Parts: sequence; C-alpha cells; structure tokens
Amino acid sequence: MSTDKITFYNASICPFAQRAAIALREAGANFETVNIDLTNKPEWYKDINPETKVPALTTEGQNIAESLVIIEYINDRFPEAKLLPKEAIKRAHVRFGIEYFASKITAGFNKYAFNYSGEGAREAYEVDVNAALNRFNEILTQQSATGPYFLGEEFSLADIAVAPFVLRLYAFNKLILKGYEFEAVKSHPRLAEFIKGVSSRASVQETYAGDEKFIDILVQRYGITRD
Repeated sequence: MSTDKITFYNASICPFAQRAAIALREAGANFETVNIDLTNKPEWYKDINPETKVPALTTEGQNIAESLVIIEYINDRFPEAKLLPKEAIKRAHVRFGIEYFASKITAGFNKYAFNYSGEGAREAYEVDVNAALNRFNEILTQQSATGPYFLGEEFSLADIAVAPFVLRLYAFNKLILKGYEFEAVKSHPRLAEFIKGVSSRASVQETYAGDEKFIDILVQRYGITRD
C-alpha cells in the first residue's frame, strides 16, 4: 500500500468531487483535503487544474483531474481495495454501467432541471428516466441476480461513480417533486436494492453535503421552485 500523502481538491456540493472523496475513503488512502469555493475560486488553483474544476489531486509530484480518471487512478494505486474486478470483461461491464447511467439517467435529470418549467418537461422526465432505469435494471441483473451493489456483494467503481447522482436524483424527487417515486424502481427489486445499497454506504453518506444544500443550489442556479 502506498503511503505518500495525496492532496485532494474538493467541493462538497459537487457530485463529481464526491466520486473522488468516496474512492479515497474506500481505498484507505492517506490524504489531505483542500476545499475550493466554486463561486470564488482561488487564483492559484489554475496551477493545479487549468480548467479550475473539481476534483483534482496532487499525487506523486503531479496534478491530475477529472473524476473518472481520478477514481481509476485510486484503484490502480491502491489495488488492495479491489475497486475493480480482476476479470477484463467485468471491468468492461463496470465502465459501461457508469457510462450508461451518466448518459441516460443523469442526462435525463439534467435536461429536466435546465428546462424545469417547460411545457411537457415533467412528463418527459418521468418517461425518459423510467425507461432508462428499466434498462439499467437489466444491466444490474446481468452482473448479479442480487445486490446490494452493481456487481452484487462487491463494491466497485461503478457504485462510486453512480452513487452521488443517485443521492441527488432522489433529493430532487423528494423535495421538489413532493416525493415522486420512479415506477421502474418500484417494479424491480434488484434496482431498488441497488439504490438503497449505494445510498446507504458509509463512505457515500459521509461525503454527501446533504439534500437541502443540493436543492439550494438548484434553486439559486436554475430558478427551480418546490411544487
């Protein structure tokens, strides 16, 4: 196990930074956290990440950025954490699951958040995200008939990459849409088990800023109001 201390540049409100925060905890890494104010980024941060986004790491004398790159690096540097399976085909499934969730489910949520008051936006959100969740359930069952995680009992980068967005999706439904529940989740026990499993994982809960802070950001940035 590597013992060199890592510097982690974080913003607790950011789901991408939360991916890195979860992975560092799961790996048992020795790290220090520097919090970046996303509304007033320090001038020096451009020297760490010229794009000035979070997360970023300073590690082994170099800087790296982008959440998926970072969590893959953490897996490679701390192989004893076993955040990716050994089998190449299983690794491919993990990466596909991450991509599918981001491009279909998270993207469906973002589309609605950006056009919250648009005509037909709520209906499209429910239809599109439920359809994507139905397909994601198929992906889950291809990995394992039971959970609680993407690969079954094995917690992996798939769970780390998806969990921050699951939390925010459910916060939105609970606090903005008066507790709306996805029909897909109610219909598929494997999917429901996955949602509960990743949401309740200690490393996920410990790195989450909370539902109210997330909703405050939506209200401020996009003018979303509670139903």
